[in-house]
Amino acid sequence: MNKDAERFADANSLPASEPFWRRLRRTAKLSLKLYGSASRLALGQSRWIAASAVLGVLSLGLVGTGIAALVAPYDGVATASLTAERAPRVVASSTTGAAIAIAAAQSRPATDDTVSPSIVVELDDAREDTADLRTASLADPGLFDPLTEERLAEEAAAILAEPQPVEHRVTLESGQTLMEVLQKAGIDRIDSYHAVAALTTHYSPRKLRAGQEIALTFIEQPDALADGESGTPAKYLASLSLEPDLERLIEVTRNGDGSFEGRETMHEFTEGFVRAAGQIDNSLFLDGERAGVPVQIIAEMIRMYSYSVDFQREIQPGDKFEVYFSRKFDQSNRPVKEGDVHFASLTVGGKVHKLWRFDPGNGEWDYFDENGQSMKKFLMKTPIDGARLSSGYGMRKHPILGYSRLHAGVDFAAPRGTPIYAAGDGTVQRANYFGSYGNYVLIRHANGYETAYAHLNGFARGIKAGTRVRQGQVIGYVGTTGRSTGPHLHYEVHVNGKKMNPLALKVPTGRKLEGRELAAFKAQRETLATQMAEAPTATRVAQAGTGGSGAN
Repeated sequence: MNKDAERFADANSLPASEPFWRRLRRTAKLSLKLYGSASRLALGQSRWIAASAVLGVLSLGLVGTGIAALVAPYDGVATASLTAERAPRVVASSTTGAAIAIAAAQSRPATDDTVSPSIVVELDDAREDTADLRTASLADPGLFDPLTEERLAEEAAAILAEPQPVEHRVTLESGQTLMEVLQKAGIDRIDSYHAVAALTTHYSPRKLRAGQEIALTFIEQPDALADGESGTPAKYLASLSLEPDLERLIEVTRNGDGSFEGRETMHEFTEGFVRAAGQIDNSLFLDGERAGVPVQIIAEMIRMYSYSVDFQREIQPGDKFEVYFSRKFDQSNRPVKEGDVHFASLTVGGKVHKLWRFDPGNGEWDYFDENGQSMKKFLMKTPIDGARLSSGYGMRKHPILGYSRLHAGVDFAAPRGTPIYAAGDGTVQRANYFGSYGNYVLIRHANGYETAYAHLNGFARGIKAGTRVRQGQVIGYVGTTGRSTGPHLHYEVHVNGKKMNPLALKVPTGRKLEGRELAAFKAQRETLATQMAEAPTATRVAQAGTGGSGAN
């Protein structure tokens, strides 16, 4: 037994250089022998009791030695799980201290049993402009790169960069919808849908026309935080706005909960009045522009007198005109929009035609002469602006067929695309291609009257059979379709199915003011005369960009 004990002691004193597995095998053999001796002591050899106790203690020491041998290479090293959730993080921070905002935002929420250990590295305060934090995990290969101060500054600056609002303007192209424009600009489809829905509460996107400019504001994430592999900054729509006309601003903004809300803002303008006068040497259009009259006002004057004056045949050099109209000014007192014609005078062949704008009180304003007679007639004499009478009514030699035949209407030569107006209130009977007439519109009016318009380049929006139209409404545009030698409007008037000369036709006139309405009209005329005397001329307004406001 003493020999076994000595051998056990010798085994524990073997050099540490011996391989571990040999030491383990030798220890196991000696343990078996010692336990054999212990069994003999248990069978009656009482003198060995004390030795057995010693051997038991030595056995426990042997087990402890084996365990220590197993873990000795890892002494002082804490165990860790190298999963993505429990990976240790390296945190680099300056001595100024900072919240670990980005680290918390980019990692999963930690529970009590999944706390990720961190290693804190203090940086020199020499670079105060560097970011306070830099985080990495064992899953990030960058952890094992040298963490130089320059690298930490660059990466932290990119991670902690603030998203910035970016303004961008897009233009609606022909055939495009607002949804298509927004998605082409990089806006998410769902955001585009909700933004358009918010806009619709104040303005229908269907009313938008090609060329409409739309202002967009994005919140763009920096490249370091951008979604996707391309690195392109993610666009987050913050707002959009557009001005469908000079008086309105439509805006759509994103709320804090991510929804969109639309609102309409009306621009505030002041109203002034402008007076212009001149002599016609070439045409009302050209000489009116030379006198400082805006194009819109000249076109309105032509419509005012188109019931009673033939601008192609009756206007002569030396005739005169005068007009008094309103104009809107912005906050800088610059003219931004023309208003209404309140008075006009046209002298043709020595005869003066004066017209005043007046509302009898029912909202249906009109132009009336000095006797209170409405300038409107049942039908307009010339349903087109600025055109030249190229062929009258009657027998003529046809320019294409080569023989004489009745020309059952009048022709007005005008550039392709010139607007054509409905000569009177009525219902469209047909709007299609009609043989030698080309694109053709036929309108039925009251009392057996019909008007026809031929050789059109195209029809105005919504013009089709069954459409109700008002006098002066655009129904189509000048063209040269059908049997035609050049762009012009062929215009006919039918009375109970018979074709009549439009220029010689006597048509019923409009309403006539009487009683209180006539008295109110005359009182307004006197007030207007005082205002006109105080109003600036159009030429001076055009040069200075300002205009005084007359009395209302």
